[in-house]
Amino acid sequence: MLAKNAVDLVNLCYEETNCLVSLDRLKESFIAFVFGNYQEAFVHQFDLEKFYEHLDQLNLTNCRRDFDKAVDEWYMIQYGCDSRDANFHEILFNLVKEAIVEYQSQNRADLIRDVTKLLTLPTGFIARWQSGYRNERALPNYFKYLMKLGIRSLEDIETLVDMWLVEYPNAFQKKQQQLFAKPPRRGRPNNVELALLVEKASQLKPELTSQERERLRKIYYYHRKTLTLREMVEKFKKYISSKSKSKDTQVG
Repeated sequence: MLAKNAVDLVNLCYEETNCLVSLDRLKESFIAFVFGNYQEAFVHQFDLEKFYEHLDQLNLTNCRRDFDKAVDEWYMIQYGCDSRDANFHEILFNLVKEAIVEYQSQNRADLIRDVTKLLTLPTGFIARWQSGYRNERALPNYFKYLMKLGIRSLEDIETLVDMWLVEYPNAFQKKQQQLFAKPPRRGRPNNVELALLVEKASQLKPELTSQERERLRKIYYYHRKTLTLREMVEKFKKYISSKSKSKDTQVG
């Protein structure tokens, strides 16, 4: 199949990868593809002189400069501005949570490995995507979909995991993973999450009074849908601090 233009030729190269690939790696692969498989197939039909004429027609005269430019243009077409859609990030964050529940990751390195497995194994997210996009089951289309979500390479998975861990620094604790596996019921607090909040508060103040425990329950009940666990702990910390200042003022 002859390429109609340089971007079309990059697409032919990408369809042979079937994996996550960074921009720099794709540039190297593109040169190897053009002067490898593509040249071989072309010369089989025509000859070497016509092959170089064909590259000239595709504006691929200067190997490094023109080839890199073609990859950059293809990349912008595929990646586009849709990657900035916030909904995409919600999809990815949910996949990280799914990975840590399924594989029970113990640390950052494990979680990066497990998210990679979830995204790349045939039985993972690929199978789910294929069932929802029956007309686009080819693997290159799946990896283009990941690209639009913001996952182009293994380095992007590392960045995703790090961003997610900022939101869930306690993700590797057993209780937190139980929480991920059993999300709260609609309209009712999740006892696992509340217990984890109490445990974190106890690290600030080992012996909580009944009044302080009640304050924790109120913080959780009113803010569980808008604040993270860490932010609720900070709110309780301010409450303890204000109580302490109030006592000091009374003593003085």
